[in-house]
Order: sequence, then structure tokens, then C-alpha cells
Amino acid sequence: MKTGDQVEIGCDGRIVPGRVLMASPNGRSLILTFETILDNHVAMMPVLQQDDGGYVALVTGSPITLKAIP
Repeated sequence: MKTGDQVEIGCDGRIVPGRVLMASPNGRSLILTFETILDNHVAMMPVLQQDDGGYVALVTGSPITLKAIP
């Protein structure tokens, strides 16, 4: 993932559209933006990619799924 990518964010049993606001150079650390509340995050959430390729919310450790929207 890279800055500006449009994504579908899966969290709390929901899937919402969002965007990668910022990404680290290696793409493993992201700040996601969205127009709702997910995992007690309002409109923005930092996530970190784990070694297995999955993402977790940096603050809560909740699993996050990301899918790029073409």
C-alpha cells in the first residue's frame, strides 16, 4: 500500500471505504482515513502490517483487513 491508495477497510465485522493518508517507505505502517467510527477511532486509524502480512490497529491491536480498490 502507498499514500493515496483507495482501500476497503475491514474491522469490527464491517467493511468501509477509506484511503491511505500516509504510508511508510516500506508500506508496513499506514494511517488510514474513513468517514465513520471503527474500533473507537474517529475518521483516522494508524495500522501496522505484521510479519504474516495481516494488519492490526496500532492503538488497540485489533485485526484489520485491507483491500485495494482499483
